[in-house]
Amino acid sequence: MLNRRHLRLKVLQSLYAYHQSEVKDLQKGEQELLRNIEKMSEAYILSLKLVDDLIHYTQHWADERDAKMLATIQNRKESRKFGENVFGKHLNACEPYTQALKKYKIKGQTLDPEFLRKLFMTFSETEAYQSYIALEEPSSEADLGLIQVLYKHILLKSEVVDGFFEEKSMYWEADKALVSAAVQKTIKEAFKNSEHFRLIELSRDWGSDWAFAQGIFRKAILQNEAYEKLIQEKTRGWDLERIAMMDVLIIQLAIAEMIQEVAIPVKVTMNEYLEIAKTYSTPKSSQFINGILDSITKELVASGEIAKAGRGLIG
Repeated sequence: MLNRRHLRLKVLQSLYAYHQSEVKDLQKGEQELLRNIEKMSEAYILSLKLVDDLIHYTQHWADERDAKMLATIQNRKESRKFGENVFGKHLNACEPYTQALKKYKIKGQTLDPEFLRKLFMTFSETEAYQSYIALEEPSSEADLGLIQVLYKHILLKSEVVDGFFEEKSMYWEADKALVSAAVQKTIKEAFKNSEHFRLIELSRDWGSDWAFAQGIFRKAILQNEAYEKLIQEKTRGWDLERIAMMDVLIIQLAIAEMIQEVAIPVKVTMNEYLEIAKTYSTPKSSQFINGILDSITKELVASGEIAKAGRGLIG
């Protein structure tokens, strides 16, 4: 799930925050980088919790209907069917999930009750929901289908939900695709192997991922002056203040990765950072960065500072 592109972006975000801070403390910077990466795991757990919140809201909604005498005996029973959806049962029986709620201290975090009500009302009016409560005994496939509708067509498309996550992390827009993919995979897994239901590990090899992220982050900071000098030499004496700060940081991270990660080909590193530049810097940045990096790379390869081995020799 968590790939090197996600990690590069997290390092870039944290490096930008580091240079914007008044106090330059490498250890604190690394701690912030770690927290930034962990925000994706927290958002993943919180997303699952919002699904669970809406499953449980069924009971509250049905009680309100009963109190207002708006339901017959038959449709009172129907109105509670979604509350019995097995995904909620699997989720709450999953120890790693309950432990994660405690770890991130999000057990009590949820949407404002009024927003929760509006989301549920929108959901309850969908054809999928109406078809579901019309079933005498919803099947496992029906349970799965309705949870998918709830997440993909209600939660993921809600501006209120986006705002909720943006309050938790300023990088939510960048993290949303990975988190949503993890949630949707978790939903499928819950119904595929309910007896051994587990959460998705966002990182397949956390030790390796953290070594990569921490390494290029640390190198870019410790070699900041040296890399700035390289950039200045290739920009014909331009004052660095005339170059977008994000462009400078992207170039520095690319240099750090090329030198440190001997198994990653130069072309791969360049292409990855050029793609990041297209999204997170100015419209002309990609072309500018490509020219500067190409020139710096040739110099560092010639001097032996960039030396590749194994897979890094490919391409």
